[in-house]
Amino acid sequence: MGAKFLLTAADKVVRGEGKFEQLMVASQEIAASTAQLVVASRVKAERNSANLGALSQASKGVTQATGVVVATSKSCSEMVEESGE
Repeated sequence: MGAKFLLTAADKVVRGEGKFEQLMVASQEIAASTAQLVVASRVKAERNSANLGALSQASKGVTQATGVVVATSKSCSEMVEESGE
């Protein structure tokens, strides 16, 4: 799934054919996949690997971005519900 699923969900929401919940789920799946990658990399990489450090930092960025997408989607969903659309 991943990024393609997220883009598809975002496209559908913009066109009024999708739900914000789908966008939130897609974002959370990307964050979960990224976390799995970091865990798997920790098993294989050397303890003080610079690449592992960079991957961990990137994972934190993905987690933060996911939080923003989820919060924004939730807020937009509530606004749409309140407007009665």
